Amino acid sequence: MTHHPADYLDAMQAAALAFLQRHAPQYLDRSQALFDRTVEHLQTMDVQRHTAERLVARAHDQLEALKGHRFLDIDASTGDVVVLVNPATGLRYRIPVQEIFDALIDEDPGIQRATR
Repeated sequence: MTHHPADYLDAMQAAALAFLQRHAPQYLDRSQALFDRTVEHLQTMDVQRHTAERLVARAHDQLEALKGHRFLDIDASTGDVVVLVNPATGLRYRIPVQEIFDALIDEDPGIQRATR
């Protein structure tokens, strides 16, 4: 098993995403053909096939998120702050984790929940 530095994997995933964005109109409803062609593209940059397949799958997920699905920006989030992104509006929401607990998890002391 080959271990690559995170920045290398990020760069190759970014290359896959750019390729997917650039060539998607050529493939229309043939998503598997686009996937395979993107894997081949990464292989021309000396990325091993299994790594290329994993990176293209992640890049495809990223592309879907960019189409308007709201998502959690893991890289921008921390243990104390969650960053949510709405690509349709371009807005990013920084929400303190404590507020999430206050609004969704902490509850009225009169209500008892199962513990783990």
